[in-house]
Amino acid sequence: MLEPVYMLAIDHRWQWEEWCDTNGVARARIPEIKGLAADAFLAARERSEAIQRSGALLVDLTYGRDAFETGRRAGAVVGTPAERAGAFPLEWTAAFDVALPGNFVKVLVRHRSDVAAVIVDAQRKQLLELQRWCIDHDKPLVLEVLISPVAGEEHGFETDGRPRLLAAYIRDAYSLDIVPAYWKIEGMPDRRSFALVDDAIREVDGPRQLILGKGAGMDQVRGWFEAAAGASTAAGFAIGRTVYFAAASEWLLGRLERRAAVDRIAANYQAIIDLWRQAVTPQPSALS
Repeated sequence: MLEPVYMLAIDHRWQWEEWCDTNGVARARIPEIKGLAADAFLAARERSEAIQRSGALLVDLTYGRDAFETGRRAGAVVGTPAERAGAFPLEWTAAFDVALPGNFVKVLVRHRSDVAAVIVDAQRKQLLELQRWCIDHDKPLVLEVLISPVAGEEHGFETDGRPRLLAAYIRDAYSLDIVPAYWKIEGMPDRRSFALVDDAIREVDGPRQLILGKGAGMDQVRGWFEAAAGASTAAGFAIGRTVYFAAASEWLLGRLERRAAVDRIAANYQAIIDLWRQAVTPQPSALS
């Protein structure tokens, strides 16, 4: 049986720019953060056969090119994002041949119920373009969809609004033959909500889903994983800020030694993996 996906996502760009500006730290230090997190990933990988089989590192080339190369030289599964950070509507970081040298490709799209049809259609055409490139280059596509509420949708949004809108988005994508290897989606608060999305994903054979973190605490992540228990499409996670943001911040501020920061990030990554393995039966991976 193939392994699940334990993805450490460190492709944050505008988040670190904002943090640096707020805390009086030069943006020129952001590449150091990526190196720190990559070293932690590789340290955890060295100690764990499960991570050697199932670990993956998602890192941007904007600030993380050296970290990307470090991971690739170590033989790890490493991928990069296709989208320009923080852009809406969707924009590419660069030509695909330049921006996407890794084992897999991730792209993020933002959606809400009031997005103009012309924008939705344009983004779908972009996704089809990217998907064709990924197929031609034999790279699994990870499609992250972030759904946000508009005014009046806040009540019950987590349990009903988001899963309903996400399920509709997935079905609409399938109708246009947009079929990623993985949907990267926000965690659901309970099994009923998760089932709404799981049912939509299962309408096409093959795609699975990865749960993203959004900087949530361990208890909330545990709840999301438990909601996914038994779901046929649950393949793993793609989590970053929960794992490395706090330790990297403390290190940048001089409150934590580098070795201690690496150890803390590696321990957090392993803790997330342990939560997943306790909650969910592993599903196949196609990233390597």
